[in-house]
Amino acid sequence: MFSGEIDEHGIRAIEYRDDHWVDNFPLIWSSGRQFDALEMNLYLEHRYKGLYRAPKRAARSNSLGGVSVKTLQSIANSLCIFLSWLAEENVDWRQVTAQASTQRAKYWLPVYRFRKSLIDLIQAKSLGRDSANLYMTHVRQFYEWAHRRGTIEKLPFEYQQLHIKRSNEHSNINSVFFISHRSPGLTVQTSDLTIPRKYRQKSLPSDQLSPYTHDELCSLFNTKYLKSSARRLWVDLALFTGMRAFEIAQFLDSHVIDPSVIDVASYHATITGKGNKERQILIPRTLMQRLWRYKNCAERMHRVMKWEVNNGTQHDKPLFLNRSGTGISEKSVSNTAIFARKELSRSGCVLERSFHDLRSTYATNLAKYMLDKGLEPGFIEFKLMALLGHSNFSTTRKYLNFARAVTFDSEMKGWSDTIFDGIDARLVDDYQHLLRGNDA
Repeated sequence: MFSGEIDEHGIRAIEYRDDHWVDNFPLIWSSGRQFDALEMNLYLEHRYKGLYRAPKRAARSNSLGGVSVKTLQSIANSLCIFLSWLAEENVDWRQVTAQASTQRAKYWLPVYRFRKSLIDLIQAKSLGRDSANLYMTHVRQFYEWAHRRGTIEKLPFEYQQLHIKRSNEHSNINSVFFISHRSPGLTVQTSDLTIPRKYRQKSLPSDQLSPYTHDELCSLFNTKYLKSSARRLWVDLALFTGMRAFEIAQFLDSHVIDPSVIDVASYHATITGKGNKERQILIPRTLMQRLWRYKNCAERMHRVMKWEVNNGTQHDKPLFLNRSGTGISEKSVSNTAIFARKELSRSGCVLERSFHDLRSTYATNLAKYMLDKGLEPGFIEFKLMALLGHSNFSTTRKYLNFARAVTFDSEMKGWSDTIFDGIDARLVDDYQHLLRGNDA
């Protein structure tokens, strides 16, 4: 309760503040570092409300203008790791000035010592370089927020402008992509708080591609667990479009249109992916037909009625709803492969693939399909990067390199020809458009 404005009779109006509940909002707690935990929680609140580093595009933000709860959970995880390290080392993160003025002295500051601890974990193969860089990015942003608030008098690190030039190791890659964009490189802002590339492991399990074989896909599809039309669609969306589990859980029913009205070989849909990054996916016509039938089936319409009772009819609703009329969770989607594996194991069949490996299957087979079509590697890399929503070429290139190195069996090649037939014309048109742009 709080005091409101004074009315015309001189009486102060009493207003009541409404609670604002946010499901799954992360909170940081520490028995020995309560003040630090409160400071970090305030930072999370400001990020969620858009008071600091609000997403530049509205489609990437929540209703208040800040980052999504999923992004917030990732930030909170990084800060929890940082807070645990601070408590273990018994240091104060507010120490931002080195006692000596030399360049080497700054590496004794807490934030640089934390960076060194992450590098030690990478070298011990207990942590991946990408994860360590994500932790450092979130910690660095927390320091920037604290500096803006006046909690610390200066930043313990400095930024610099770095010009990144594309390597010429593959001239055929430059011939399409960089000539068409008239850009030899780009300028980015960076600091020395990142994890150097020399610490990138070459053999981390998370870096290995594990696409399904034809026989493994047959085994997966033959399980009783995938007889459910919704679960089968989850798998097919990952397999035919490269969507992640959480992207499938958030997939809107407005993305599904009637194929009899718009008769094309493939359909575009704009989704929000990792890091609140928007991208377009291509949905083959045969898959869109099945999605349309599911969207209008009696069981789903019954669930839609429950959803609209709680949310109204104006809000975009997810395509996939559970029996209570709420959207399915990311875990429900990703667990599909786990339950299918358990079912297969009872019959003596071993399947060691995850749900995310369906995305690898899509990417590597699409790369192989485009190579067989004679499309230039530079275009393939560019197109894969766009369809998968990658932030850098190094992530995308591993799919192209894998497709070049691995010889797929004849069954897999036939399967690729079948599933990508619907988007073949769209890919070739995009390729020809780039070539025409180069000739102009």
